[in-house]
Formats: sequence, C-alpha cells, structure tokens
Amino acid sequence: MSRPDSELIPRNKLAQHLAESGDVVAILDAASLPGLPERIESRQIAALCLFTGDLTETLRDVAPYLMRLAPENPLLRDYVNDGDVPWAMWKKRAGILMRTDLGLSELQRHFRRMLRVRTESGTFFFRFWEPATAHAYFSEIALSEDRGRWFYPREGGQIDAYLVPDLKNDGLRIYRADGPRPDHRPWENRPFTLHPSEVAALRATRINLNLEQMVRMMTQTFPSKVATISPADLERGLRRSVARAAEFGIRQRPNAFRLAAWDLHADGDFEDVDPVGELRQILEADLLEQDKMQRLLDRIADLGPANSDEKT
Repeated sequence: MSRPDSELIPRNKLAQHLAESGDVVAILDAASLPGLPERIESRQIAALCLFTGDLTETLRDVAPYLMRLAPENPLLRDYVNDGDVPWAMWKKRAGILMRTDLGLSELQRHFRRMLRVRTESGTFFFRFWEPATAHAYFSEIALSEDRGRWFYPREGGQIDAYLVPDLKNDGLRIYRADGPRPDHRPWENRPFTLHPSEVAALRATRINLNLEQMVRMMTQTFPSKVATISPADLERGLRRSVARAAEFGIRQRPNAFRLAAWDLHADGDFEDVDPVGELRQILEADLLEQDKMQRLLDRIADLGPANSDEKT
C-alpha cells in the first residue's frame, strides 16, 4: 500500500478555504505566544486549557488552549500572518487547526489521553500540537492502524481533518480521516505508544529544527564570518559540529552552539589550534559537561585572543 499524499492549502488561501468549509478548532500554545490567555479573555473567546486541576493556573502562560474559531475571527488572521508584528503567529509555530463538530470538553478529554506517550525508553510528555512535530508524526503514521485514535475519539463523533502548518511550503497540510467512524477500533484497547520509526521521525525533525535555529543564531552573531561561507557549507559544518559535540558528551544547546562557533572560526576542528593538544585531552576527558566547558574556556583563554572569540 502506498502512503497517501496530504493536501496543501497555500497560506494566503486559508481565509477562502475557511469561508467555504466553516469554523475550525485550534490548539494554540501560550508558550509560543506570550499573552495568549489575555488575548483569549479580551476577545471573549470560549477556550479550554489542555491541562486541568492546579496546572491550569500554575502553567497558565505556557499551556496549550483549545478554542473554536469562526472564519472571520481575528485570531485566524493572526495565525497566518507572517510579519514581524507582535501578534503575528505564523513564524512562531503557534499550533494546529482541525475540523470537527465535537465540543471543546469532548476534545479536551480526547487530547488529554495523548499528553503522555509510551516509548521503548519510557513515558514522555508529547507536544503533538507543535506544527513540526505534528507534520512529522502524521506523515509517519499515514499507514498505521493506530492513526485512527487521532480521528475517532472514544466520546463518539470524529475529527474530520487536521490542518498543520508547513512553513517550508508556506501552507497548511491537511491530514484527513479515513472516512466515517469505523465499527472496529482496535486502538481503543491499546495504550498510546510511539513505535521506533515514529520516534526516529520525531527525533530527526527536532534535530533539523535545532539546526535551523543554530544557523539563524550563527548568522546573527557572526555575520561577517558567515558571509564567507555558502549556506550549504554552513549547514553541513554546523551539523558536523553538533555531532562532534555529542560525541564528547556536550549536548546542551548553548554549549553545542559555542563549540560550533569555535569550529567555525578555526575553519575546522577548533582543538587543532592547541599546539600541545590540551584542548583535545579536555574534550576526551571523563568530566561533567559544565566542568568540561569551563576547562575548555580556560584553555582557550590561555591560548590567547588569536585562538578565541569573546562573543562566544
């Protein structure tokens, strides 16, 4: 069986699409949209937090919210706005949309079952409303029987489609249900689990997102140096530097960025600038990450300004 293709709605055609198909339900992430709870209240939009109990208030400013939006709702205009104004959401990867007649309370119960997911390594919190995560996941489960759990809630009814931002192609991908609610729903008797191929797809997506962010940060921090390198070579070099950092036990993003910056300015492996090899010895030493980074910083300072970069 071949994998079904998803449809793409161009971002600038979303208003027309919604005018023809009616309102949508959104899951918007306050962690990506500072002030979202206040905007919901000021515009008197009915919304439910995916978290319940004390977490509703404790995590109010970083929680995901369910809300039904009519085509003319200003939040939908903000959702596809790719400008640099504070209310524009598109570049902030704010969340996903869906088409369904289910009520918010039913959807809240349905999606709360997906907040924690089992893998071979344990149980994890699953931020499925992040567009890159949703896109990678729905693409990977296109032929999986478990796909049905996302479209046919236990409460009855169905979610007809998910609309997931695809920033690379400047549109929203439509992942549709396979038809009317089936009588046979085996996923209801199984715990929510991520299989190895799904974990791999999500991990690859996260690595690519981190790499994109690192490219932007490197370009902003060292514009004159980056200007001498082609985009492809910059990405290739950063990917290699991050992999090198991981091999040496350096996994925290700020530390990996620092190592990549050193590699960038050394035009290769930064430890090669040390004539007595002490930098490599520190990299290979069995140390806690922060201790290793501090020793690297001290040694680079000892080598002098020619071999260091104060900006990092």
